[in-house]
Amino acid sequence: MNFNKNDLIDSVLKHYYLTFENTLDTADYVPEKFNSKIHKYIFKNMKKSFKKIDKEDRVYQKKVKKELRLEKRLDIKEKRKQKRFRRKEKIKSFFLKVKQLFFTFIKKLFKRKERINKQSNKKKP
Repeated sequence: MNFNKNDLIDSVLKHYYLTFENTLDTADYVPEKFNSKIHKYIFKNMKKSFKKIDKEDRVYQKKVKKELRLEKRLDIKEKRKQKRFRRKEKIKSFFLKVKQLFFTFIKKLFKRKERINKQSNKKKP
C-alpha cells in the first residue's frame, strides 16, 4: 500500500492551517462579516485542492498499477525463460549421456572385434 495521497493531504493541510492561523490574528480588528467570507474562500480553495489531490492520486495509482503489471509480466517472462533454459539443459544432458553410451558401446564393439581378430590371427599360423 502506498501513502501518496496522505502525504499530499498533509502538505495541503499544513498550508491551510498556516492560512487559518493568519486569519485568527486578524479576528480582533477585522469585522466578523469579512472573516466569514475569508473562511468560506479558504474552504472553497481547500476543496479545490482536495479535488486536485484526488486527481493526482488517481494518476499516481494508475502509474503504480501499470508498473506492478509490467514488473509481474517481466517476472513471468523471466520464469518462462528459466524454465526453457532448464528444459534445454535437460535435453543437452540427456543427449550427452546417450552420446557417451553410444561411444562406449562402439569402443566395446571395436575391442571385441579386435580381440576376435587377434584370436583369429593366432589360429592361422
